[in-house]
Amino acid sequence: MSHSQILTICLNPVIQKTIVLPNLVENQVNRSNEYYNDASGKGVNVTRVLTQLGERAVHLTQLGGRFLDYFLSMVEQDGLNIQWVESFSEIRSCYTLLNQSRKTSTEIVEEAVPVEKGTEQRVLDLYHRLLPNCAGIIISGTKAAGFSDAIFPEMVRLSKQQGKFVILDYRGKDLLNSLRFQPEIIKPNYQEFITTFFPPESTIPPGDLDNLIKEKMWQIYREYQSTTILTRGSQEVLYIDQGAIQSIQPEKITPVNTIGCGDAFTAGLAASWLRGRELLAAIHNGLACAKENALLLRPGVIR
Repeated sequence: MSHSQILTICLNPVIQKTIVLPNLVENQVNRSNEYYNDASGKGVNVTRVLTQLGERAVHLTQLGGRFLDYFLSMVEQDGLNIQWVESFSEIRSCYTLLNQSRKTSTEIVEEAVPVEKGTEQRVLDLYHRLLPNCAGIIISGTKAAGFSDAIFPEMVRLSKQQGKFVILDYRGKDLLNSLRFQPEIIKPNYQEFITTFFPPESTIPPGDLDNLIKEKMWQIYREYQSTTILTRGSQEVLYIDQGAIQSIQPEKITPVNTIGCGDAFTAGLAASWLRGRELLAAIHNGLACAKENALLLRPGVIR
Protein backbone atom coordinates (compact mmCIF):
# COMPACT_ATOMS: atom_id res chain seq x y z
CA MET A 1 0.00 0.00 0.00
CA SER A 2 1.23 3.50 -0.82
CA HIS A 3 1.52 5.99 2.02
CA SER A 4 1.08 8.93 -0.35
CA GLN A 5 -2.35 10.44 -0.69
CA ILE A 6 -3.95 11.04 -4.08
CA LEU A 7 -6.26 14.02 -4.58
CA THR A 8 -9.09 13.34 -7.03
CA ILE A 9 -11.21 16.13 -8.46
CA CYS A 10 -14.53 16.11 -10.27
CA LEU A 11 -16.89 19.08 -10.29
CA ASN A 12 -19.97 17.27 -11.57
CA PRO A 13 -21.29 14.81 -8.93
CA VAL A 14 -24.00 12.28 -9.75
CA ILE A 15 -26.48 10.01 -8.05
CA GLN A 16 -26.30 6.95 -10.29
CA LYS A 17 -29.37 4.71 -10.43
CA THR A 18 -28.70 1.26 -11.89
CA ILE A 19 -31.86 -0.56 -12.99
CA VAL A 20 -31.71 -4.24 -13.96
CA LEU A 21 -34.37 -5.31 -16.46
CA PRO A 22 -35.09 -8.80 -17.83
CA ASN A 23 -35.77 -7.06 -21.12
CA LEU A 24 -36.09 -3.42 -22.21
CA VAL A 25 -39.13 -2.79 -24.41
CA GLU A 26 -39.79 0.68 -25.78
CA ASN A 27 -43.33 2.07 -25.55
CA GLN A 28 -44.14 -0.40 -22.76
CA VAL A 29 -44.09 -0.37 -18.95
CA ASN A 30 -40.80 -1.96 -17.86
CA ARG A 31 -40.77 -3.25 -14.27
CA SER A 32 -37.72 -4.03 -12.18
CA ASN A 33 -37.25 -5.54 -8.73
CA GLU A 34 -33.48 -5.00 -8.78
CA TYR A 35 -32.14 -1.45 -8.69
CA TYR A 36 -29.40 0.43 -6.86
CA ASN A 37 -28.45 4.02 -6.03
CA ASP A 38 -24.79 5.01 -5.76
CA ALA A 39 -22.82 8.19 -5.20
CA SER A 40 -21.05 8.59 -8.49
CA GLY A 41 -19.51 10.86 -11.06
CA LYS A 42 -16.13 10.11 -12.59
CA GLY A 43 -14.13 11.42 -9.63
CA VAL A 44 -16.18 9.55 -7.04
CA ASN A 45 -15.73 6.35 -9.06
CA VAL A 46 -11.96 6.87 -9.23
CA THR A 47 -11.84 7.54 -5.50
CA ARG A 48 -13.89 4.45 -4.65
CA VAL A 49 -11.67 2.15 -6.71
CA LEU A 50 -8.49 3.71 -5.26
CA THR A 51 -9.91 3.16 -1.78
CA GLN A 52 -10.80 -0.45 -2.59
CA LEU A 53 -7.20 -0.91 -3.81
CA GLY A 54 -5.97 0.18 -0.38
CA GLU A 55 -4.77 3.63 -1.45
CA ARG A 56 -5.26 6.84 0.50
CA ALA A 57 -7.47 9.06 -1.63
CA VAL A 58 -9.38 12.26 -0.95
CA HIS A 59 -12.00 13.60 -3.34
CA LEU A 60 -12.74 17.28 -3.93
CA THR A 61 -16.12 18.27 -5.34
CA GLN A 62 -19.07 20.65 -5.06
CA LEU A 63 -22.45 19.65 -3.62
CA GLY A 64 -25.82 21.19 -2.87
CA GLY A 65 -29.56 20.86 -3.07
CA ARG A 66 -32.19 18.49 -1.68
CA PHE A 67 -30.17 15.29 -2.07
CA LEU A 68 -26.98 16.51 -0.38
CA ASP A 69 -27.42 14.53 2.84
CA TYR A 70 -28.43 11.41 0.91
CA PHE A 71 -25.35 11.69 -1.30
CA LEU A 72 -23.10 12.08 1.74
CA SER A 73 -24.70 9.07 3.43
CA MET A 74 -23.81 6.89 0.42
CA VAL A 75 -20.28 8.28 0.41
CA GLU A 76 -19.92 7.44 4.11
CA GLN A 77 -21.23 3.93 3.53
CA ASP A 78 -18.50 3.42 0.91
CA GLY A 79 -15.84 4.69 3.31
CA LEU A 80 -14.72 7.55 1.06
CA ASN A 81 -12.94 10.71 2.14
CA ILE A 82 -14.91 13.53 0.47
CA GLN A 83 -14.08 17.21 0.86
CA TRP A 84 -16.68 19.52 -0.64
CA VAL A 85 -17.91 23.07 -0.91
CA GLU A 86 -21.50 24.28 -1.00
CA SER A 87 -22.64 25.09 -4.53
CA PHE A 88 -26.41 25.46 -3.91
CA SER A 89 -27.08 23.43 -7.08
CA GLU A 90 -29.02 20.18 -7.20
CA ILE A 91 -27.02 16.97 -7.55
CA ARG A 92 -28.02 15.49 -10.89
CA SER A 93 -29.11 11.91 -11.48
CA CYS A 94 -28.06 9.50 -14.20
CA TYR A 95 -29.70 6.18 -15.03
CA THR A 96 -28.20 2.92 -16.26
CA LEU A 97 -30.67 0.47 -17.81
CA LEU A 98 -29.20 -3.03 -17.92
CA ASN A 99 -31.01 -5.23 -20.42
CA GLN A 100 -30.22 -8.78 -19.32
CA SER A 101 -31.67 -10.47 -22.39
CA ARG A 102 -29.46 -8.53 -24.80
CA LYS A 103 -26.54 -7.85 -22.43
CA THR A 104 -26.69 -4.11 -23.14
CA SER A 105 -26.23 -0.99 -21.01
CA THR A 106 -28.26 2.12 -21.83
CA GLU A 107 -27.23 5.36 -20.13
CA ILE A 108 -29.53 8.35 -19.54
CA VAL A 109 -27.58 11.43 -18.44
CA GLU A 110 -29.01 14.55 -16.82
CA GLU A 111 -27.05 17.72 -17.50
CA ALA A 112 -25.83 19.56 -14.42
CA VAL A 113 -27.58 22.56 -12.91
CA PRO A 114 -25.27 25.64 -12.86
CA VAL A 115 -23.42 26.24 -9.59
CA GLU A 116 -23.95 29.43 -7.64
CA LYS A 117 -21.60 32.38 -8.18
CA GLY A 118 -18.66 32.14 -5.78
CA THR A 119 -18.46 28.33 -5.91
CA GLU A 120 -15.32 28.40 -8.06
CA GLN A 121 -13.37 30.46 -5.56
CA ARG A 122 -14.50 28.22 -2.70
CA VAL A 123 -13.31 25.17 -4.67
CA LEU A 124 -9.92 26.77 -5.34
CA ASP A 125 -9.52 27.78 -1.69
CA LEU A 126 -10.14 24.18 -0.60
CA TYR A 127 -7.83 22.91 -3.34
CA HIS A 128 -5.02 25.11 -2.01
CA ARG A 129 -5.46 23.55 1.45
CA LEU A 130 -5.59 19.93 0.24
CA LEU A 131 -2.84 19.93 -2.39
CA PRO A 132 0.29 20.09 -0.17
CA ASN A 133 -0.61 16.79 1.53
CA CYS A 134 -1.03 14.87 -1.73
CA ALA A 135 1.49 13.21 -4.01
CA GLY A 136 -0.54 14.06 -7.07
CA ILE A 137 -3.91 14.79 -8.59
CA ILE A 138 -6.39 13.14 -10.89
CA ILE A 139 -8.95 15.43 -12.51
CA SER A 140 -11.84 13.67 -14.22
CA GLY A 141 -14.91 14.56 -16.24
CA THR A 142 -16.66 17.67 -17.44
CA LYS A 143 -17.26 20.47 -14.97
CA ALA A 144 -20.75 21.66 -14.09
CA ALA A 145 -22.06 24.84 -15.68
CA GLY A 146 -21.04 27.96 -13.77
CA PHE A 147 -17.32 27.17 -13.55
CA SER A 148 -14.94 29.15 -15.77
CA ASP A 149 -12.63 27.65 -18.38
CA ALA A 150 -9.71 28.69 -16.16
CA ILE A 151 -10.33 26.39 -13.20
CA PHE A 152 -8.88 23.10 -14.47
CA PRO A 153 -5.76 24.66 -16.05
CA GLU A 154 -5.17 26.59 -12.83
CA MET A 155 -5.38 23.39 -10.78
CA VAL A 156 -2.85 21.74 -13.09
CA ARG A 157 -0.54 24.76 -12.92
CA LEU A 158 -0.58 24.83 -9.12
CA SER A 159 -0.01 21.09 -8.91
CA LYS A 160 2.99 21.16 -11.24
CA GLN A 161 4.35 24.19 -9.40
CA GLN A 162 4.43 22.03 -6.26
CA GLY A 163 6.03 19.06 -8.06
CA LYS A 164 2.96 16.77 -8.03
CA PHE A 165 2.17 14.17 -10.66
CA VAL A 166 -0.94 14.88 -12.72
CA ILE A 167 -3.36 12.60 -14.58
CA LEU A 168 -6.10 14.25 -16.63
CA ASP A 169 -9.23 12.45 -17.82
CA TYR A 170 -11.18 15.17 -19.56
CA ARG A 171 -11.54 16.59 -23.04
CA GLY A 172 -12.15 19.64 -25.19
CA LYS A 173 -11.09 23.17 -24.34
CA ASP A 174 -10.30 22.20 -20.73
CA LEU A 175 -7.71 19.68 -21.92
CA LEU A 176 -6.27 21.95 -24.62
CA ASN A 177 -5.79 24.76 -22.09
CA SER A 178 -4.16 22.43 -19.54
CA LEU A 179 -1.47 20.89 -21.74
CA ARG A 180 0.93 23.83 -21.48
CA PHE A 181 1.46 22.96 -17.80
CA GLN A 182 2.79 19.51 -18.78
CA PRO A 183 0.65 16.91 -17.02
CA GLU A 184 2.33 13.52 -16.85
CA ILE A 185 -0.58 11.59 -18.36
CA ILE A 186 -3.68 12.50 -20.33
CA LYS A 187 -6.31 9.77 -20.61
CA PRO A 188 -9.27 10.74 -22.74
CA ASN A 189 -10.96 7.87 -24.50
CA TYR A 190 -10.50 7.41 -28.24
CA GLN A 191 -13.61 9.36 -29.29
CA GLU A 192 -12.92 12.19 -26.83
CA PHE A 193 -9.40 12.51 -28.25
CA ILE A 194 -10.79 12.80 -31.77
CA THR A 195 -13.36 15.47 -30.86
CA THR A 196 -10.72 17.43 -28.91
CA PHE A 197 -7.90 17.48 -31.46
CA PHE A 198 -9.76 17.02 -34.75
CA PRO A 199 -12.68 19.47 -34.93
CA PRO A 200 -15.90 18.42 -36.68
CA GLU A 201 -15.25 20.72 -39.62
CA SER A 202 -11.99 18.92 -40.50
CA THR A 203 -12.36 16.40 -43.31
CA ILE A 204 -10.29 13.28 -42.58
CA PRO A 205 -10.41 10.23 -44.84
CA PRO A 206 -11.27 7.23 -42.61
CA GLY A 207 -8.07 5.42 -43.56
CA ASP A 208 -5.93 8.34 -42.38
CA LEU A 209 -7.49 8.80 -38.94
CA ASP A 210 -5.40 6.24 -37.04
CA ASN A 211 -2.14 7.68 -38.39
CA LEU A 212 -3.22 11.23 -37.57
CA ILE A 213 -4.12 10.20 -34.01
CA LYS A 214 -0.69 8.61 -33.53
CA GLU A 215 1.01 11.71 -34.96
CA LYS A 216 -0.94 13.88 -32.53
CA MET A 217 0.06 11.64 -29.61
CA TRP A 218 3.70 12.14 -30.60
CA GLN A 219 3.24 15.89 -30.98
CA ILE A 220 1.79 16.13 -27.47
CA TYR A 221 4.68 14.08 -26.11
CA ARG A 222 7.32 16.25 -27.87
CA GLU A 223 5.77 19.62 -27.00
CA TYR A 224 4.52 18.96 -23.47
CA GLN A 225 6.27 15.75 -22.30
CA SER A 226 2.80 14.35 -21.64
CA THR A 227 2.05 10.69 -22.27
CA THR A 228 -1.28 10.02 -23.97
CA ILE A 229 -3.15 6.82 -23.08
CA LEU A 230 -6.21 6.14 -25.22
CA THR A 231 -8.77 3.59 -24.09
CA ARG A 232 -11.32 2.23 -26.57
CA GLY A 233 -13.63 -0.05 -24.61
CA SER A 234 -13.01 -3.62 -25.72
CA GLN A 235 -10.54 -2.52 -28.40
CA GLU A 236 -6.81 -2.10 -27.91
CA VAL A 237 -5.35 0.61 -25.66
CA LEU A 238 -2.88 2.95 -27.41
CA TYR A 239 -0.04 4.64 -25.52
CA ILE A 240 3.51 5.95 -25.94
CA ASP A 241 6.33 4.09 -24.19
CA GLN A 242 9.99 3.32 -24.87
CA GLY A 243 10.11 5.56 -27.91
CA ALA A 244 7.19 4.02 -29.78
CA ILE A 245 3.41 3.86 -30.01
CA GLN A 246 2.42 0.70 -28.16
CA SER A 247 -0.87 -1.15 -27.87
CA ILE A 248 -2.47 -3.65 -25.49
CA GLN A 249 -5.56 -5.70 -26.27
CA PRO A 250 -7.90 -5.99 -23.25
CA GLU A 251 -9.13 -9.43 -22.28
CA LYS A 252 -12.41 -10.35 -23.96
CA ILE A 253 -15.27 -10.64 -21.47
CA THR A 254 -19.06 -10.49 -21.41
CA PRO A 255 -19.65 -7.32 -19.35
CA VAL A 256 -22.40 -6.91 -16.77
CA ASN A 257 -22.19 -3.11 -16.48
CA THR A 258 -19.61 -0.97 -18.29
CA ILE A 259 -20.39 2.27 -16.42
CA GLY A 260 -17.28 3.37 -14.52
CA CYS A 261 -14.83 1.14 -16.39
CA GLY A 262 -12.79 4.10 -17.61
CA ASP A 263 -12.66 5.46 -14.06
CA ALA A 264 -11.58 2.06 -12.69
CA PHE A 265 -8.84 2.02 -15.33
CA THR A 266 -7.66 5.48 -14.24
CA ALA A 267 -7.57 4.42 -10.58
CA GLY A 268 -5.63 1.23 -11.27
CA LEU A 269 -3.19 3.12 -13.48
CA ALA A 270 -2.62 5.82 -10.85
CA ALA A 271 -2.18 3.36 -7.99
CA SER A 272 0.58 1.50 -9.84
CA TRP A 273 2.19 4.69 -11.11
CA LEU A 274 2.34 6.09 -7.58
CA ARG A 275 4.12 2.92 -6.40
CA GLY A 276 6.83 3.58 -8.99
CA ARG A 277 5.93 0.82 -11.40
CA GLU A 278 6.68 0.99 -15.11
CA LEU A 279 4.01 2.39 -17.41
CA LEU A 280 3.24 -1.02 -18.94
CA ALA A 281 2.60 -2.52 -15.49
CA ALA A 282 0.43 0.47 -14.57
CA ILE A 283 -1.68 0.06 -17.71
CA HIS A 284 -2.09 -3.66 -17.03
CA ASN A 285 -3.29 -2.82 -13.52
CA GLY A 286 -5.72 -0.30 -15.00
CA LEU A 287 -7.09 -2.92 -17.38
CA ALA A 288 -7.47 -5.43 -14.53
CA CYS A 289 -9.51 -2.89 -12.54
CA ALA A 290 -11.63 -2.02 -15.58
CA LYS A 291 -12.35 -5.72 -16.12
CA GLU A 292 -13.43 -6.22 -12.51
CA ASN A 293 -15.71 -3.19 -12.73
CA ALA A 294 -17.31 -4.48 -15.94
CA LEU A 295 -18.15 -7.81 -14.31
CA LEU A 296 -20.05 -6.19 -11.42
CA LEU A 297 -23.48 -4.57 -11.30
CA ARG A 298 -22.60 -1.27 -9.66
CA PRO A 299 -20.52 1.56 -11.15
CA GLY A 300 -16.95 2.36 -10.15
CA VAL A 301 -16.23 -0.71 -8.04
CA ILE A 302 -13.82 -3.64 -8.17
CA ARG A 303 -15.43 -5.71 -5.41
